[in-house]
Amino acid sequence: MEKYDVTGMSCAACVAHVEKAVRTVPGVDNVTVNLLTNSMVVEGDADAGRICSAVEKAGYHASPTGNSGQSDDPADRDLSDRETPQMIRRLILSVVFLLPLMYVSMGHMMWDWPLPEFLRDNHIGMGIYEMLFAIVVMFINRKFFISGINGAIHKAPNMDTLVALGSGVSFGYSVVILFAMTYAASQNDSEAVMGYMHEFYFESAAMILTLITVGKTLEAYSKGRTTDAIKGLLELAPKMATVRRDGKEVVIPAAQVKVGDVFIVRAGGAFPVDGVVTEGSGKVDESALTGESVAVEKTIGREVSVGTILLSGELCCEATRVGSDTTLSKIVELVSDAAATKAPIARVADKVANVFVPVVLGIAFITALVWLMIGAPIGTALSHAITVLVISCPCALGLATPVAIMVGGGVGAKHGILYKNSVSLEQAGRADIVVMDKTGTITQGLTDAPDEIRPESAAAIKELKDMGFYTVMLSGDKVDIAERIAAQAGVDEVIAGVLPDGKESVIRELQNHGKVIMVGDGINDAPALKRAEVGFAIGAGKDIAIDAADVVLVNSKLSDVPAAIRLSKSVLKNIRENLFWAFIYNVIGIPLAAGVWIPITGWSLTPMFGAAAMSLSSFCVVMNALRLNLIDIYSPKKFLGKSPFNAGEKLYNKEKNGGKDAMEKTLSIEGMMCEKCEAHVRKALEALDGVAEVKEVSHDKNVAVVSVNGDVSDDAFKAAVEEAGYDFKGVA
Repeated sequence: MEKYDVTGMSCAACVAHVEKAVRTVPGVDNVTVNLLTNSMVVEGDADAGRICSAVEKAGYHASPTGNSGQSDDPADRDLSDRETPQMIRRLILSVVFLLPLMYVSMGHMMWDWPLPEFLRDNHIGMGIYEMLFAIVVMFINRKFFISGINGAIHKAPNMDTLVALGSGVSFGYSVVILFAMTYAASQNDSEAVMGYMHEFYFESAAMILTLITVGKTLEAYSKGRTTDAIKGLLELAPKMATVRRDGKEVVIPAAQVKVGDVFIVRAGGAFPVDGVVTEGSGKVDESALTGESVAVEKTIGREVSVGTILLSGELCCEATRVGSDTTLSKIVELVSDAAATKAPIARVADKVANVFVPVVLGIAFITALVWLMIGAPIGTALSHAITVLVISCPCALGLATPVAIMVGGGVGAKHGILYKNSVSLEQAGRADIVVMDKTGTITQGLTDAPDEIRPESAAAIKELKDMGFYTVMLSGDKVDIAERIAAQAGVDEVIAGVLPDGKESVIRELQNHGKVIMVGDGINDAPALKRAEVGFAIGAGKDIAIDAADVVLVNSKLSDVPAAIRLSKSVLKNIRENLFWAFIYNVIGIPLAAGVWIPITGWSLTPMFGAAAMSLSSFCVVMNALRLNLIDIYSPKKFLGKSPFNAGEKLYNKEKNGGKDAMEKTLSIEGMMCEKCEAHVRKALEALDGVAEVKEVSHDKNVAVVSVNGDVSDDAFKAAVEEAGYDFKGVA
């Protein structure tokens, strides 16, 4: 998986065009482009140069993330908001030149505000005055025209194309009117000159750009806020470190600390890298990384993490992980990767974005044509067409999903819940069944007091059941031990005696009943974690389990499972709200701009109001996503639900015995003539030791299907069938 930085994108249509271009490159298996982070993730073995070239041909610019000035260490990334200050400068300049334009076009024309002597009754002079100020505002916002025209040239029109076209048509039409005014003046037609004054759209050309810039500024500011969680994490890492070199303490940049170096942290200081305590003891505040408010005692041999704070004592530690290998960097990387991927729910918006701008252009053209056909003046027809162009907002569609994913991922990171990708963040909220490994997940692990449930396990499982989940405990232990632990934990079903290679098949069986979350911590859980729709790894578990999982619970607490699911459901709800707003805004706004409602209600919009509405649409989407920062993911009242399964129902139909999974066998039997014969055979087979269930007996098919969990020989089957009076022909 390779990452790229992409510049020049302005809306969801741009995202669709870039993805389409890169997919044509040989060797590309999958591509995901993120409008929020201006990034692209490419899977496959395609050449980076060909990928960048494809993006360039589409009208944008791409470069591998490692070659674009970004450090490979996530903790060194500069996430400062550069876009907002630039947009603010553009906005201030636009307003400075827009106000004198509006003074003449609106203030004087509508409210008779006074003008300088040289402009009084000088209508051509007023037209030139308005044109010059409009040109300045258009120059200040020339990026709309550069991007819009570039997109059109590459047959990839985008939001900037709509804005540029709306403003450009307003300006061009006004210039034509200005020339018409000069001709009327040359003919001494003062009445026509006066009439033409009301046909100018110079103020619309400038106002459209300024209002869109207002929206873009608000959008940039709120987009910057979505990375607050990552910025907060990055700020935890101290810039300097005190290390022991040649028997002396020296202060060096934290980035220069190497594995094996001994560093010293005193009370009130933060750990510069990950390490293990070699001298001293003290209490450490790890809340910034794990969300755990209780200070943790650190003694010799205990691990410490970068960014955590020593509250008391003095510790000497040996550096074990530095740079991009530290816990902090891994957390930042996971949050960033999750934001860079695309959730399945975004596909609807992607399909719309592919055709959005061309459809809007078509609607604008039809709008102008219809108004002209019913006898409306050219100015009126153009006004409605321009309003259609500037009110349409593909940006909201493109931002609806990634902003919610980014904010939600950040909220999770603050509480020690790390989603590896946006798919897992979405799927966790859609699951029906939660399967939990016993040892190290529900219980404390391998201890002298076998193998004791965690203090929070029973409460966490109750929360899951209250939320409507079916809970299953999976264990390789003997049945009696597993059932004792299951009774304490309160799970719906216990599956015991499962060998490591059998856990995956258990998950596969349960998936016949719904989407499954698997929670585990050991190497033997890895296949099951991979098989489940979403795998949760307890953070204290083995690396291979963490690698196989989709979600990592840093705090190693089962109570974080319902919290992670609540967060997922909150993000899903937020995305749906964003998509609803993005769709409904365009569904309502475009017909209103086209003048569809004028004959019925009299409602209409001018280009300026259309631009104002468009400016607020993306801002509203991003601000709605930021509300995720306010949710309490540990509130048990959130997302209460009812299980889709019947009370007491057992989903796993393979009985357990002595660590062996049930196995299905089909027996070939002849001589059965009716349903009574079937009943005789069923009774005979059920009496055999090792037969867990007789699933089917059919005299039509001459078969019996049985589930066995022990060593039942063919001779045993033969004896039972023949004793019942029928012919056993073997195991199919």
